[in-house]
Amino acid sequence: MDVSPGRATAVAAAVLFTDMLLHGLAIPVLPLLPAVLEQGSAATGILFASYAVAMIVSTLFAGRIVDRRGPKMPLVAGLVVLTGATLLFSAGGPYWLLLLARFAQGIAGGMSWVAALSLIAATTGFERRGQMMGVALSTISLGVLVGPPLAGFLVDAFGAASPFYVAAAVAALDLAALLCLVPGSPRQTDDPAGPLAVLKVPGSSAIVVTIAIGAAVLAAVQPVLPGHLGGRASSTAIGLLFGVAALAGIVANPVVGRFVAGTSPRVLIGAGVAMVAAALLVIGWAGNLWQTGVGMALLGLSSALLLAPATTLMSEQGFRSQPPTLGGSFALYNLAYAAGLAVGPLLTGFGVQEVGFTSAMVIAAGVLAVFGSLSLVWMPRPSSGE
Repeated sequence: MDVSPGRATAVAAAVLFTDMLLHGLAIPVLPLLPAVLEQGSAATGILFASYAVAMIVSTLFAGRIVDRRGPKMPLVAGLVVLTGATLLFSAGGPYWLLLLARFAQGIAGGMSWVAALSLIAATTGFERRGQMMGVALSTISLGVLVGPPLAGFLVDAFGAASPFYVAAAVAALDLAALLCLVPGSPRQTDDPAGPLAVLKVPGSSAIVVTIAIGAAVLAAVQPVLPGHLGGRASSTAIGLLFGVAALAGIVANPVVGRFVAGTSPRVLIGAGVAMVAAALLVIGWAGNLWQTGVGMALLGLSSALLLAPATTLMSEQGFRSQPPTLGGSFALYNLAYAAGLAVGPLLTGFGVQEVGFTSAMVIAAGVLAVFGSLSLVWMPRPSSGE
């Protein structure tokens, strides 16, 4: 039986949502676990970055598995590993076990992301493929929005292990939906090019840097802000602060998207780079929770200013590659995003341990602003012209 584009997109969206839900659930919980606190800020940064490193490694070989076996088997494997990793988190330590669980989560995420988008590509015509992938990818923001506040509430109400039990249950439901709605394993045949073909298109490297910064700016505060707030904020309050950032990004994305067609991407991305620096400086110097909230809202807005135009430009780069490809452009986007998720926590984790929270935020603001400014120099023009 053929799989309809609607079913394929629904399953892919559920898988992507669950992966980022778990990612979000971990934000207000992991940094405050005793096994993590005793290791220090640098180890916390490594713990958060290990997810992205594993995701990059997994993405590199997931494509070959999908090409040979189709997307269903990798999706099943990814959800099974994700469920197991989630249950490992519920143990609360020791640190090496949490690091193993985080790495396993990244392996499962990379496998699931590639397979989920490949499932859409295999069941949807090329002309509608970008739209359906965009729908599925939009659930990533929803997972990031729901995860931290939900985790904060669950921790305060039921204990530190409860968010991971919820995530394991959601992953199990995804697995059941996959087995029921996708009877076969359709394969994509009309989009053979990979991310390397898109990267070779002039200007793609600048877009990759922009996407990485858009991911890094949110990831940078995840391992260090909960510990910095310490006893000043409950787990629920910490979760809500990250929810503010995600909500600001979700609201800003369609607004920024309306300006993409008629405004120079350099203007939008330049504004995003400036806001990245402003957001991190506000968070670094904040003396009250409401000031931190303002900084987090600016983080979400800066991410939208960077990622909305970069996503459009990346899809156009896919059409400019030889042969034209949408799958390759989304694969490159995923790799760039994962790279940002790795760099951000490492930058601030080691920074906080060496020079303290405020100085680390200032350094991170400067580093990301410099690389963002450099990317503007090689930014390609959209096909409609500027």
